Order: sequence, then structure tokens, then C-alpha cells
Amino acid sequence: MTKDWQLAKEPTVGALKNLSAYSVLIQKLLFYRGIKNQAVAERFLHPDYDQNLHDPFLLKDMAVAVKRILLAIKHNEKIIIFGDYDADGIPGTAIIASFFKQISFNNYEAYIPDRHHESYGLNKTAVEKFAGQAVKLIITVDCGISNFEEIKLADKLGMEVIVTDHHLAPEKIPLAIAVVDAKRGDDTYPFKMLSGAGVAFKLVLALAKEGNFDLPAGWEKWLLDLVAISTISDMVPLEDENRTLAFYGLKVLRKTKRLGLINLLAVAKVDQSSLTEDDIGFLIGPRLNSASRMSNASEAYDLLMTSDEAEARAIAEHLEKQNKDRKEVVERIIREVTEKLASRDLPKIIVIGNENWGLGVLGLASSRLVEKYDRPVFLWSQNGNGEIKGSCRSDGTINVVELMTAVGPDFFIDFGGHVMAGGFSLVLAKQEELAVRLLGAWEKVSREEKIEKIVAEAELAIDDINLSLAEEILALGPFGVGNPKPVFLFRNLKIAEVRSFGNSGLHLELKFLQTNRRLVSAIGFFMCIPTFFAEKFDGHNGHKFSEVVLDPGQQIDLLASIEKSNFRGREEIRLRIVDIWHSR
Repeated sequence: MTKDWQLAKEPTVGALKNLSAYSVLIQKLLFYRGIKNQAVAERFLHPDYDQNLHDPFLLKDMAVAVKRILLAIKHNEKIIIFGDYDADGIPGTAIIASFFKQISFNNYEAYIPDRHHESYGLNKTAVEKFAGQAVKLIITVDCGISNFEEIKLADKLGMEVIVTDHHLAPEKIPLAIAVVDAKRGDDTYPFKMLSGAGVAFKLVLALAKEGNFDLPAGWEKWLLDLVAISTISDMVPLEDENRTLAFYGLKVLRKTKRLGLINLLAVAKVDQSSLTEDDIGFLIGPRLNSASRMSNASEAYDLLMTSDEAEARAIAEHLEKQNKDRKEVVERIIREVTEKLASRDLPKIIVIGNENWGLGVLGLASSRLVEKYDRPVFLWSQNGNGEIKGSCRSDGTINVVELMTAVGPDFFIDFGGHVMAGGFSLVLAKQEELAVRLLGAWEKVSREEKIEKIVAEAELAIDDINLSLAEEILALGPFGVGNPKPVFLFRNLKIAEVRSFGNSGLHLELKFLQTNRRLVSAIGFFMCIPTFFAEKFDGHNGHKFSEVVLDPGQQIDLLASIEKSNFRGREEIRLRIVDIWHSR
């Protein structure tokens, strides 16, 4: 893989004249985000909850959905909230359930499918089960837009379906009584990139507005903790109203009343009062997702909904254990793959499986192996029906969906995904052909050289790093897709200290000395090779920067972002490593 470091083109003085209220560095960072004047900058830096959110009734079919749900509430019809099993669908399901709970409507059930035994989205077995429970209405969350047959079956069995989703809609949509999805071709909603839980939140806003319920003023804002978790975990762009939802959602999360989240943060050793988007992305989201990956996602839903302190603590501790188990399972898979590959030449595509590997973690392991071996990876296991199921990840040189298509129409039971990631299934008898067929397809499809372009928005010196600068930069947050953390270039840094740390020595820490004798730490997660791959970490091996020596006294160039950490109550300004190269 070729890396291309670039320093962003300096804006002209004239281009920044309408941003003169801010420091020169912040002017540049705003400019690079398309912000050219102070009025827009102030809206960006200080989102207005009341002004920035669009009317939920602008969503196509929202009025129909609201009318049908209010009718069900009036007649006490049984409702199923059918949510996806990830850290978007689970909070979205909890948002609607929290609304029902608040208005004292109790004739509902939240249903989160089992990732290991049920397919994504609505499935016929579940629909038939609901019919036997006298269900009259199904509301989907973060799924349903492609469930044509399942919705048709529900109708046949006397149930109506309201789809709330945020995934790309097909040209024809299912024949549900309402399909609320901004990505519908005929939807004119001003913003298309809400999360699944974001759409669920819009539904609740519309229900609260239309239903004339006796709700406390501003009650719905207490749902924003769940919206923030989904918006950041599902990596939707933090633009338009998503920025507002995430901005205020983080504020709510820092003082959430949900006992489950309070306990989850406690067992994860997260300081709730200073929680950031990184804590959602790296700590909260993975722990919620661990429920579906390791057992059943309904446990994560129960965590978000419980009002019992003992139950909240028990679930939080179990999710913490499952998340730890999930990490260990991923490490075990990586270790097994590494051992298998050590005795042979590396193939163009890594295709390896084991019937005992957990299906829920194959995507995570594939991503890690792509980072290690810099080539596409296909991992498989076996499901309860005796079929081979797997996940794949690209290294950026190839479209994995095109690759699986080139294998031929008769090979897979099904497959799908996008350019960089996908999933597949096939009958057990074809498992031994999988690697051969994929390698054959690799010869046919187009490939391109992988060039990783990394743009630094400014050049800084290590002496520039202080609390004041960090707070200026962090005011541009929350960061994520659509508003990436600013990356800075540091030249000719002399390493003062270096170490690996964490489970199996996976993480890297460098320290640099400022002229005031203060050490600045730079952290790189998953940038070391675990100790079961290398004898011991040293500056020449044991890290992902194979052409760079990381020894005290060595000089390097560094790309990094700036962050505040709060470890055991101690606030620290540090760098987050993006890339390292020889000093030039």
C-alpha cells in the first residue's frame, strides 16, 4: 500500500476575512469544513436545538404512520416494535418503547431478532409468531425497507406494518401502510442521512405533537442520549440535524437518568461527566453490539429500558464480560489464522474458516486481518442450519461484491454488501471450493492500486500542544463522518519514550519532550503487533510501521489529532497517532 501525506492548501487571506473573530488555526479548520463566514460558523459551533431540527411531518408517510399508531393506542391494539440487533436499531427500539412507557401504553412488545438464528430484518418465522399473539401492528426500526415478502405475509395474516428505516430504498418499496425513510426516491425531506434511531426519534416527535398527550415540556430531549449513541455508532454523517442531535445527545448522555447506561459507563470506567463521541464509538457501541455478537441483542435493549438498579448492574456487568469475551474470540481467530498462514506463501486473497468460530465476530476479525496482511480477507464459520456463513473485507484494491458476483450465479446461497465489506453464505458441500473460486474470480475483476491519502490540516510543533489549543480544536466537535477530527503534521519529533501496552501489547505509546520539560503522550490503538506474533516489542519490530525505527532518540514525522483524556479523574492532553514516517 502506498501512503500519500499531504498538507492542506493554505486558504488565501481574503478567503478567511469573514472568519476573523477566531484564531488563525480555527479559521483554517472552519474553512476546510466549508464554513466561510461568522454566521455559519456560529451555527456550527453552537447548534440550536429548536431551530436546526426539521419538521418530522416533512418525511413521506409520517402522517399516515402517526395516524395508525394513535389509532392502535386508542383501541389498545397490540404493537410489536421490531428493531435491528445493532447499536442503532436497539436504541431506536428503546426510543419508541420509552415513548409508549411515558404515555402509559403497555400493550406493546419489543422484539430484537437473534443474530445467529434469524436473518437481518423482518423474517417470516417471527411474523407468523406475532400473528399467533394477536398482534395488529408491527413497527420496524432500522430495517424493513427491503422486506417485501415478510410484509406481504403480515398483511395476509391480518397485521399491518409501518416501516421506519434509513437504508437506501429500492426503486419499488414494500406495500406497508407507511414507509418512513428519507432515502425513498419520492421523499423530499431536507436531510437524507438520519440514523435508524434518528428516524424513530422523528416518529416520537410527531406522535407527541399530534397525540395531545400530557407530556412534561421538553420530555423528548431525554431521548437524545439514545439518538447520540445510534448516530455516532452507525457512523452517519455528523452534518445538518445529525450534528445537532449528536451535540445535544452527548450533553444528555453526560447526565442520563437511564440506570443501564449509568452502570455500563461505570463498569467500562468511563467518566460520565466528560464523556465524548470517542467513548460512544469505542466503548458504549461495542458493548451494546457485543450482546448480539456473543448471545442475544435483547439484553442490550433491556439494559436501556430497565428501572431496576440491581438488574441494570447485572446486565452492565454481563455486557462487559461479553465484550471482553468478544475481544478474546477475535484475538483467538487472528492467532489461528496467523499460525495457518505462517507455513505457506501468502495468497492474493485470504480465505480461511472454522466451524467453531463465532459468526458475530467474523467481520471484526476480517478487518483486523486486512490491516495486518494488506489484502482482502474472507472468513467463514457454520450456522445452526449446517450452512457456511461468512464475512469479508476489502483492502481497498477490489470491490468484494463484484468479486463474489464474478464467482458465478450458482455458487453462493446469497451474498451482499458494498465495496469494502460484505457477507455470504453457501452450502457446506461447496466449502472446499470457496478459496479456489474466489482466487479465480480475483483474476477476472478490475483492481486498483491502494493509495492511502492522508491530509493534514495544519503543521504544528510539539510545544504548541496545551489545554487552550485543545479546547479550541475540540469546540469543533463532535467529530465523526462528515466532520473528521483535524489531523496535524509534526516534523522531526525526537522520541523520548516508547512502549506497547494493553491486552497482548496491542497499543502503542510514544512520548515527546517539550522545551518546558513536560512530556506529551501520543497513543496509537491497535498499532502494535500482539506478543503472540513477535518475540517482544522493540523499535525495529512489533509495530505496524515496519520501515520506521521507534527507539528513544530516533526522529520521526508524525500525523496526529489532539484530544483530551480523563483517566482515573486526571485530565490529560495527548495526541492520537494517525501515521508515522521517517523524518524527512
